[in-house]
Amino acid sequence: MIRRLIACGVAFVFSLHGAAPAWAEAKRLPDGTRIAVRTMEPLSSATVRDSDPVTFAVVEDVIVDGEVVIKQGTPVRGTIVDAQAKRRMGRAGRLQYTVNETKAVDRSAIRLRALQARKGDSNVTSTAVTTAAVGVFVPVAAPLFLLRKGHDIVVPEGTRVDAFVDGDHLVTTEIETAPAPVSTAGVLAVRAVTSLGPAPPAPPRAPLTNADIVALSQAGFGDELIVGKIAASPGEYNLAPTEMVALKKAGVSERVITAMVAAK
Repeated sequence: MIRRLIACGVAFVFSLHGAAPAWAEAKRLPDGTRIAVRTMEPLSSATVRDSDPVTFAVVEDVIVDGEVVIKQGTPVRGTIVDAQAKRRMGRAGRLQYTVNETKAVDRSAIRLRALQARKGDSNVTSTAVTTAAVGVFVPVAAPLFLLRKGHDIVVPEGTRVDAFVDGDHLVTTEIETAPAPVSTAGVLAVRAVTSLGPAPPAPPRAPLTNADIVALSQAGFGDELIVGKIAASPGEYNLAPTEMVALKKAGVSERVITAMVAAK
């Protein structure tokens, strides 16, 4: 009730001057805007599988008309779409992954598009030639060369990828405006309202800790939800090597630990 009265008083003051303060502004993030992201974990065609999630992070602030619409370090979701380990006959591994989505400063989802396709060095030709040559002189040994393999794809942690905004998006950003001069009548009106007593302050949000993350993980919440909670909440994480090992032993996934590192 007190807050409502205070809000009415402030609105009355500004109505005396014919204008109200602007608190937020919608910025248009156009289709095709380039957003640089980097991998937050190493990827290998020998270990990942189709549909596995991939975690990225925004490399630098995305700015529209002088306002930050996507902050540096914001987590980015991706997906493995095609993974194949190296095979016999000298055939190389292959790895394809997409960049799908991130969050704006107003927590709205920003769709992204990017497809990275990597293919290892194959030894098919050299294997065939070697097998044929050996088969002429040592027929028994020839099949052994068919076991020769190509190379797996390894994408190091921190690899940079250029993604692009998929479709136009509107992002609400907070702006600051200089207050207009207030008349004596306006001051008296605000004083009359605030004399009823100050509004109780909003309780501060407690930062997340290692114990909170372990509790969420052991309660059965999915990685997607936990990573979103990490991105939206303050955190005080202990990420010393021994603590990271303890998190892993407690059942916390590498994807969640990676998000904790990015938010640190």
